[in-house]
Amino acid sequence: MLSVFDKLKNIKVSEVMTTPVVCASPDSSAHDILKKLDNCNFSGVPIVDDKVIIGIVSEKDIIQLFLQGKNLKDVLAQDFMERNIVMADKNSYVLPSVKALIENQILRLPITYQGRLVGI
Repeated sequence: MLSVFDKLKNIKVSEVMTTPVVCASPDSSAHDILKKLDNCNFSGVPIVDDKVIIGIVSEKDIIQLFLQGKNLKDVLAQDFMERNIVMADKNSYVLPSVKALIENQILRLPITYQGRLVGI
């Protein structure tokens, strides 16, 4: 009998990723992103420009802006998004992708194919 880990070795992220991906643009305000997160019940959203991921914003990022006294309607995603993004190719396997999540202490892993965002 195969263990869970043996099974994961043979599953590609394209088989388990979520699509379509809810995204925001670089010129979206923190306020609009927060509304989108609330409406979708997500904790983060990729920032894309022509289907290419250029950043990621989490609730934590927006909370930090709020605690700094910023007006969330005046701050754009491009001004506070995380630009160092850990990603995986859709043909990657699940186990190394899970390892990337753990090692980088992140909750979401954008999935790309030929440089474009295709899942999360």
